[in-house]
Amino acid sequence: MTAPREVQAELERIESDARRHRQTERQGPIPTLMILAFCLVAMAGEAAMSWFLWIEYRPRWTPGAIHLATVAVVAAAAWRFRPTGSPSRLLTLLALSTFFLGPFGPLGTLLALGLHALFRRRATPFEEWYASLFPEEVDMPSRRLFEMLTRGLADAAGQENVTSFTDVLQYGSIEQKRAVISLLSRDFRPEFAPALLSALSDPNPAVRVQAATAAANIEGDFLERAIELETRARRHPGDAEAQVRAARHFDDYAYSGILDEDRQRENRDKAQTYYRKALELDPARHDATLGVGRLLVRGDRLEEAESWFEEGFRRGVLGPSELSWYMEAAYRLGDFDKLRYAVAAFGDDILAGPGASDRMRDVIRVWQGHGAENDAGAAHA
Repeated sequence: MTAPREVQAELERIESDARRHRQTERQGPIPTLMILAFCLVAMAGEAAMSWFLWIEYRPRWTPGAIHLATVAVVAAAAWRFRPTGSPSRLLTLLALSTFFLGPFGPLGTLLALGLHALFRRRATPFEEWYASLFPEEVDMPSRRLFEMLTRGLADAAGQENVTSFTDVLQYGSIEQKRAVISLLSRDFRPEFAPALLSALSDPNPAVRVQAATAAANIEGDFLERAIELETRARRHPGDAEAQVRAARHFDDYAYSGILDEDRQRENRDKAQTYYRKALELDPARHDATLGVGRLLVRGDRLEEAESWFEEGFRRGVLGPSELSWYMEAAYRLGDFDKLRYAVAAFGDDILAGPGASDRMRDVIRVWQGHGAENDAGAAHA
């Protein structure tokens, strides 16, 4: 598994920028001694201004003139020596701090200069730090971790139990956690939301920052796609497929697991609006009919959901595969007679079909047995 050529080119560009940044830091056209010299000049000028103020030298404007002249010299130096096409940051800081703080400006700049010289050789350039948040699959540990998770294996020792993303984020090393977050960001699905939320509360700050960046990227991708789909739906109001695509996107976004209740409700309402627009254009659309019914159940509008599914079954738009949503609405309403009738009508078709999950099959068998026991009890009575 190798990185695409575009990714490789981007990594090379980042590395080139980092090398250029380090070279500028070491061999820039403004030596540290030059900045130190201007700091001393500013200190001398401000000391002279302070002395003239102390002795109340006449004329009174002399200290002010010395102060302005000192600031002008430093500002001219900042504008004259431009290592990257813009004025020197430290000289600009010296000019501004001297203008507003007087003698304390050069002292503060000297402190900043010392700290800069102390930390710049060990500091990580921004490009390298940002690139490290989402490492590409170019290193063997990340590839092995990706293969391990997608195959559902526990670890390299070959254990058979399934290791979830959440387990890795809870017990894995920092490198493993970062690799998992990178995978979640690139291939996010709603079922990954608990793992991402777990990473947001990780005790390691680097993991939290990467998880927050991943969440922001995921949300940004959702919003960008939503704008695109809404624009297309508005431009083609007679295209039922465009309405369904917009509805499906908001439907998925509402249950992505990264939104609060208000935003979930807002996206549910948008999804339902677009589903209904599609049904106005094509009342026989199965996906839009199911989408509206599912949103009604999730929004706790159970009576509407029950009636909606019954109408869909009556018109033949919905079939046995949608029975689970109808059963949920009927069960939560306590309408057990309708639930048993639905199981009696569709249960055998669901059990005979290949698409039902094991859990759904168990539910159908339970309710079929429940109905049989009731019938037997009634006959015995």
